[in-house]
Amino acid sequence: MDTAQIFVTIAGLALIIFTLWFFLGKREEKHNATDNEDLYACPMHPWITSNDPTATCSICGMKLTERE
Repeated sequence: MDTAQIFVTIAGLALIIFTLWFFLGKREEKHNATDNEDLYACPMHPWITSNDPTATCSICGMKLTERE
């Protein structure tokens, strides 16, 4: 292997490792709602949440409902 092939191979491996680290690396812990803190979510898009009872979904505009 010449120098260019070695460089491209190392750069490719570094790119693969960085991509895996970026997508599969350390995940943030989700904040759990406390007993006195109500959480509202969109019925159609449950990942859209808010602590504000008057909030609406940023995707479809529906009013958020209280999550159990």
